[in-house]
Amino acid sequence: MKKLCLTLVVVASCIAFTSSYTAEEMKLTEEQALRLVEQYKSREDVANTKIKEEEEKIAVLEGEIAKLDTEILAIADEIAKLHAAEPKHDIYVVKQGDWLAKLAEYSEVYGRGNYAMWPKIYKANKDLIKNPTFIKPGWNLKIPRP
Repeated sequence: MKKLCLTLVVVASCIAFTSSYTAEEMKLTEEQALRLVEQYKSREDVANTKIKEEEEKIAVLEGEIAKLDTEILAIADEIAKLHAAEPKHDIYVVKQGDWLAKLAEYSEVYGRGNYAMWPKIYKANKDLIKNPTFIKPGWNLKIPRP
C-alpha cells in the first residue's frame, strides 16, 4: 500500500509537468516531439530511481518497526509478570491499644467477625512481628488481600 501511494505521488508529479495537448495540437515537429519523449523518459528514469530509493528506506523502516514491535511485546510480558508477582496487600498503621485479632475486625482491614484472620496478618509481617501478642503503635503492617 505504501509503495502504491508513493508510486502514485511520483506519477502524479510527472503528469503535472506534461501538457494535455497532443503533438499535433502543439504543432511540434517530429524532432521536437522526439526530444519531448526523451525528456519524459529521462524524468521517468529519475522518478523510478527515486521510487527505488524510497522503497529501500521503507524496507529499512519496516524492519525497525518489526524489531520495536518485538521489544514492545517483550516489555509488555515483563510488565505483566511483575504485576502478577506484586504482593496484593494494603498497609495498616498500628494504633495504641491494637492487637492482631482486634485490628483484623476493623472495617478497613477484614471487617467485623473476621478476628480469626489475624494469623494472615502475622504471616505477612513476620519480618517485623517477632511475637504475635506484641505489636507497637506506628508500625506499618501489610494486610494481605485475596
